[in-house]
Amino acid sequence: MRLLAVCLVFAGLVVSCTGSEEPSGATTSGPQTSTPPVTAVDAYVYTDPAGIEARVKIEGDGASASLTILNDTGAVLPVPGLYVLDARDGTKVVWDVLEAAAIHDGERVAFQVDRPTVPEAKHIGLMAILFGGKDFGAFTPPHPETDA
Repeated sequence: MRLLAVCLVFAGLVVSCTGSEEPSGATTSGPQTSTPPVTAVDAYVYTDPAGIEARVKIEGDGASASLTILNDTGAVLPVPGLYVLDARDGTKVVWDVLEAAAIHDGERVAFQVDRPTVPEAKHIGLMAILFGGKDFGAFTPPHPETDA
């Protein structure tokens, strides 16, 4: 009789462990993915979920560029800065944001950027934005138009 009771308990455990019901809290929608990055044909673009959008447009073959920042964060952004990494050797090169100033919430501000001629645009491996000296992240490089 005891053997029968043990077998019944064991059979009950096996059935409960192999049931087809999802555990509580489980989802069946699949993996979560991030939104695709914002890109532009003629500019490096940085965006973040907090409400910052920045664009750097390199102007010609000279040593200048423009930086436009939209601040929709709900707070003041500290003074912006830029740096790039040279794709050839990883050297960090600071680009000076001229007349840099804090950016108030809801403002779109354009700055001129004095960039060294090295690296040339074709040698930019990574471009990053700083606010108040803190690294906020990398820009997405320009994407040329493609035929559809």
